[in-house]
Amino acid sequence: MLTRLALLLGVVTLAVACGGGEQAPSAAVQTPTTEATPAPSVTPDGVVTIAAVGDVMLARDLITLMDEHGSLYPYERVLDLLRDADITIANLEGALTERGLPVEKLYNFRTPPRFTSGLAEAGIDVVALGNNHTADYGVVGIQDTLAALDDAGLLYSGAGMDEAAARAPAIVEIEGLRIAFLSYTDQLVNTFAGLYRAGVAYADVASIAEDVGAARLVADVVVVSIHSGKEYVDDPTAVQEELAHAAIDAGALLVLGHHPHTLQRLEEYGGGLIAYSLGNFIFDLDAEDLESLGSRAFETVVLYVTLTEAGIVDVRMAPVFIDPYENRPRPATGDEAEAILERLGELGALVGE
Repeated sequence: MLTRLALLLGVVTLAVACGGGEQAPSAAVQTPTTEATPAPSVTPDGVVTIAAVGDVMLARDLITLMDEHGSLYPYERVLDLLRDADITIANLEGALTERGLPVEKLYNFRTPPRFTSGLAEAGIDVVALGNNHTADYGVVGIQDTLAALDDAGLLYSGAGMDEAAARAPAIVEIEGLRIAFLSYTDQLVNTFAGLYRAGVAYADVASIAEDVGAARLVADVVVVSIHSGKEYVDDPTAVQEELAHAAIDAGALLVLGHHPHTLQRLEEYGGGLIAYSLGNFIFDLDAEDLESLGSRAFETVVLYVTLTEAGIVDVRMAPVFIDPYENRPRPATGDEAEAILERLGELGALVGE
């Protein structure tokens, strides 16, 4: 039941802090469900705030910047925003590996595993791997990615050494709630997990409904990340809507969308909340990209969803802009924030109850 849905448009200051999770099992012996218990927060028992951000891509020029300034560099200007929640989730675009050969496609992203620690230090607890770049460097790249995340104590879903592992939820227990995170993609230039094949979880209505139903048996709340849609398009596709609705219909409370690289609307549906696309968050975007792509690729938010077992009680967001000269996100200026919130209003973002 959606008890109260309020979208407070503006930079958010919360009184809670995000902690890291315990180390999950190694990739070679990963159990069907990974679990962790983040550090205690000041949120009352049974009430949890999740912070969600869009695509995090740590490749290309960002590798040079992290070599120069450290693995925390991409997150430094938004640390307070990332840590102001009980659980923070991001979509990780790219393999954490220095091995393997790039698969045949237009763009391949990878990051040396030594930089994985920055994700955890920034306050990120869970990453979605069900996207079109986790498998960019083949099986060895997936294996290295899972091992690097395990070593950093980060939970993940959406990829694995077989289909069962890729479709398994990551479960976080905090403030008396068990929250399951699932992740999928329908982008076909990809390596999808099979019975005995490593890859990512494929997004289709039947799989999502089955997995959400199974997760509801072991968790109080289910959150689903879906990597779908068309790049740089403002409106979600019919497929995005179908997949997101299927997740809510099956029992999910929150759906987080990625892939369009631009913000899309929020939707209240069936007692749950759908964010069709959270846009980019950390991405190798510079002044030339700003000129060619426009500001939409640089405009993003940190979405805060406060929930209980009974439903969502609050939704807030903090406007963020990717600085084209620093290649990293920062809190939006007054004019930038106004533009972001105005655009969200035009796209149909929820305001009020």
